[in-house]
Amino acid sequence: MTRSSPLLLLLLSPLLVHSQMSMSLSDVLQKEMSSYTCGDITSAGEFNFVSPAYPVSVGLGNMSCELTVDHGCPFSQDSAVCQLRLDFLEMTVQPPLLGSCKFDKMYVDANGKYPLLCGENTGHHMYLDVSGRATTDISMMLTDLEEALYTCPDKHGVFKTSLPASGRQSKKHPTVNIQSKKDLPTAKFPTRRAWKIKVTQVPCGCSKAQHAPDGCLQYFKGISGDIKSFNYDQIGCYANDHTCDASNLEACDIYAGYTGQLNNLDYTVCIEQEYGFCGTEYYQAQEPGSFSMTNSTNLNENFQDPNADGADNGSNCKADYILLPGGHCKNDKAHYSTDRFCGSSLGVNRMRQPITTFTRPFLFRVATDGDELTSSIDYMNRGFHLQYHQLPCSS
Repeated sequence: MTRSSPLLLLLLSPLLVHSQMSMSLSDVLQKEMSSYTCGDITSAGEFNFVSPAYPVSVGLGNMSCELTVDHGCPFSQDSAVCQLRLDFLEMTVQPPLLGSCKFDKMYVDANGKYPLLCGENTGHHMYLDVSGRATTDISMMLTDLEEALYTCPDKHGVFKTSLPASGRQSKKHPTVNIQSKKDLPTAKFPTRRAWKIKVTQVPCGCSKAQHAPDGCLQYFKGISGDIKSFNYDQIGCYANDHTCDASNLEACDIYAGYTGQLNNLDYTVCIEQEYGFCGTEYYQAQEPGSFSMTNSTNLNENFQDPNADGADNGSNCKADYILLPGGHCKNDKAHYSTDRFCGSSLGVNRMRQPITTFTRPFLFRVATDGDELTSSIDYMNRGFHLQYHQLPCSS
């Protein structure tokens, strides 16, 4: 048996120690970011909740998937968990029907009331209050895939594209097949259903920087950024028929479009106030439907035209709206507050314009009613895509 020389071992020992340390760190990170799926129970501080066989789509059938997060002893100061942060690295399931999650849906059983989610929510996040709880369940319930939600006429021609050379479908640019010159083009959308949700347990005693303020479903940081409503980005088959029966989609009037904002929302979006900044300015992104809370969405909106017939505010906003405390027009030196904003453009007095507020803390509330017919007859509302920047105290 050959023995290594003491000198060789001395020279190699730092490399061996470094290798062992690297492997240990890698193992720890891997352990912390382990993935769990249906039926699992985990007490990990940080992990991914994934659909079965992810990244493969779950397929066309129905299924129920529940993950249980164990928070340890909720009465121990050393181990108590106050919040869960969910980051939707991917979340794509069947879209809502007229704003309601009739088919696929995600729900949680944490403290308080949380949105029932469906459709496309990749890139979103939410905080859950789990203080005093021993466990929290995150559940997905999927039904059989409805073909009528993925293949439909493109009445508006907005999503008309040529078939890619590869023949593959694209979520943002659906393929279109022209059957005849007299017929409408038919849009076919990908039927992928999958999710990968990063779950982070936030201990009660850790730095406040990791916590969202009480009552905030979403918490954004940075001097500027983008904020979207849930399911804002999904393009699919949209029901034009407000009496559409979910059990008989074949009889419904369905066309290609934005599948729309969700019903029954009531949550608060918060922004961390940066040092030296005393206000916030919000304005809608320059893309179709970037602020479409009520009424019909104008798919051909001209953002260079300050006139916006669909902009509404104040007491007229009773169905779906955002509430910006102390909100007023950017150029309104009197700072006349209107608070509520709705319609199909962000603005006041039928003028599209940025909305400024100096109310602290920095936040706004999102509210939608139970349907798209009772309080206002809406069509293809996406919700909102707001861009913001904080205003220096000197301004």
